[in-house]
Amino acid sequence: MTILLALLNKVLVVLFFMACLNTFRHAYYLIGASLKSTKEDPRKYFLSDKALIFLGISIGYILSVIFTGIQI
Repeated sequence: MTILLALLNKVLVVLFFMACLNTFRHAYYLIGASLKSTKEDPRKYFLSDKALIFLGISIGYILSVIFTGIQI
């Protein structure tokens, strides 16, 4: 049983790392789009529905880890 818990904790750490990478990626593109945007040529950062849902889940998981921790 302890082996399964250790394995599950490692999977949760990997998921946390992937959620952080996803969030940083979208933050990077959002900042890049806002810096390139001017009044003459406004640029918006568009997200598909699937990417928006995945970003929301990633941010929710990161907040959950911050408040409760990764351990089961």
